[in-house]
Amino acid sequence: MHGAKSGRTYNGYSMIFLYILNLIIWIALIIFPPLYFTLYFKLKPINPLTVYAFLKAPSTIITTISGPIVFLKNGLFNPYFHYALLVHDTRIMLGTILLILLVHLFNGPAFKPRLDKLLNNQRLARPERMRIASWFFLFLFTLSFVLLAQHSFSVVQWILHPREGYQYHRTAAGEWYALCVAFLSMALVLGTVYAPSISTLLKQMPIFFFGVYLLGSKDYILLYVAYYVIILSMRKFRYLLPLAITMASLGALLVLYNLGTSMNGVTLENIAVYSDSYVNAAHYYQRYLDGRIPLYYGKIGFTSFWRMTPRALFPDKPYVYGVTFINEIFFPGMAAKSFTPAFATVTYFADFGWLGILLHSLLDPGLIFTALLYVVALPSLSSLDPRQSRKHPRLLFYAFVLLAAPGLMVYFDFPLNILLFTYVVLIIELISRIVFLNEPISSSTRSALPE
Repeated sequence: MHGAKSGRTYNGYSMIFLYILNLIIWIALIIFPPLYFTLYFKLKPINPLTVYAFLKAPSTIITTISGPIVFLKNGLFNPYFHYALLVHDTRIMLGTILLILLVHLFNGPAFKPRLDKLLNNQRLARPERMRIASWFFLFLFTLSFVLLAQHSFSVVQWILHPREGYQYHRTAAGEWYALCVAFLSMALVLGTVYAPSISTLLKQMPIFFFGVYLLGSKDYILLYVAYYVIILSMRKFRYLLPLAITMASLGALLVLYNLGTSMNGVTLENIAVYSDSYVNAAHYYQRYLDGRIPLYYGKIGFTSFWRMTPRALFPDKPYVYGVTFINEIFFPGMAAKSFTPAFATVTYFADFGWLGILLHSLLDPGLIFTALLYVVALPSLSSLDPRQSRKHPRLLFYAFVLLAAPGLMVYFDFPLNILLFTYVVLIIELISRIVFLNEPISSSTRSALPE
């Protein structure tokens, strides 16, 4: 009896050690990639990779652990929560290793000279035209917001209660919300990169922060705070540290107000209710490991393509597709009411299990694209400052957009993301090349005109 009890105690301590190790690996995987590439490319400590990672880290940690602490048996030591976390760690670890290998390949002698030649042969950016493009995208954001808000709410009510609008009034108008996010992001990047001075850049800040407040999501507020820290660092702003602290505080207050308007106060319990993705995932893995939920063998992945189809164009679009098949198990009938709580890591696991995690990690074409962006954009960030006498190619700006524009592609899967970015590029190129009345034609514009 004593030996059996000692064995159970030993096994208990072993599991606690493994759980703690799992948590440490999870936090390390948040921190390691941006630090590694910062050292590899010899970047400043404040750069797009580190700022986005470290500003989002507290929110990521809190929203990941608060739900399990409050709602799961044994809290952070719940075995099914750790199963979900292990799935996440495995996928991120494999993807990070492959990304490092790809960056070394593209930055090597076989590819880097060709990438540099491609970059240097592109047309140069014209700051005054880029600023016009910023105002045009801001106009498109305003138009999309009006079409979104008046669909089932109202413009005034959405302005007063953006969180309520975000949660309950996007049904059948989700395409307008997605375009709001994309157009505001493009207006922000164009307006800040090509602002003629830091004072102009700071004067624009209330416009963009009011816009992101209307989106009703804490994630976008944090992303915009992070982006402003990045752009001010690139501009070598003298008072970056106090302004960054002020902006982070402003972002936190906006997040708290945003949450407070949709909750009865901001408490750990309320945050846990809001941050339920790993709680839901733990419930899924418990049923999966008990044999009560089968694998779907591609059904979730294939039907996810319905996400690309706007309901306004196809009213018979099903409400249950992709990972919402899992939602229907736990929340039957709620997908039709736009209530689709997240299930962390389940999207990658539910079709093929651990084989699916391996395939998602190693066959992700986004890793190749990300590696190319890192090699093209990260070493040349300093040349994006328009105050320099030497202009930069527009291709470098487009690479920076894909690397740093907050939330630009979040609602656009393949191939819609390609169509959206093509549309964005066409607008910028048209505004860059169009000849206004009484304007002298530049050599770059003249070369683009037909003979």
